[in-house]
Amino acid sequence: MRAQSAVLRPVETYTDAASSRTHSLIAGISFLVFAGTIAFGFVPVTREIETTGYSTADLQEATTRAEVDTILQALEPVMDAVVLLSILDYVFIVAGFFLFFSLHSLAMKRLSVHGRLVLVPKIGMVLTVFSRLLDSLENLWVILLYTNPDTYPTVFITLMNSSQYLKWLVVRVEYPTLGLAIVLVLFVRFTSLLESNPRQR
Repeated sequence: MRAQSAVLRPVETYTDAASSRTHSLIAGISFLVFAGTIAFGFVPVTREIETTGYSTADLQEATTRAEVDTILQALEPVMDAVVLLSILDYVFIVAGFFLFFSLHSLAMKRLSVHGRLVLVPKIGMVLTVFSRLLDSLENLWVILLYTNPDTYPTVFITLMNSSQYLKWLVVRVEYPTLGLAIVLVLFVRFTSLLESNPRQR
């Protein structure tokens, strides 16, 4: 119980630090940055990179030094775009962090009087921390590979692959958890089933 409280206390603090209106504002701004980064950043920059016949996704999935070296050599003419994509990736990570945290905070405020249901957004926030951390690490290994194409340690490839694998494991749970939190809020908001005896449901 103490361990659970220690893990969840930071997310509770974030939620309590601002009003629902403020969290809504943060979520709105974060969504615009999140979606804008995809539409006006990732899409055109990735298209430019893919003119080489490879993408940074191919680099992230490469498992041997020979594969990585081949891809890095092919990406050399568009390296400015690769660097820009790495920067955009961190913008995407930060925007996603605040978007998910604020949406979960809104859910927590709504579900706070409904017993264990509030654990769903709390767990979602913890998952968000891990997914964004792993995404940041994956991006870091990619940067270290293309900035040191001749001297990078082979272990960076393993670290990149591991970070990517773990990230997607967490993401596959993170997104459904956010969806479940939203469904629970809508259920509580538009029905009276839980409100009749919230502590027992």
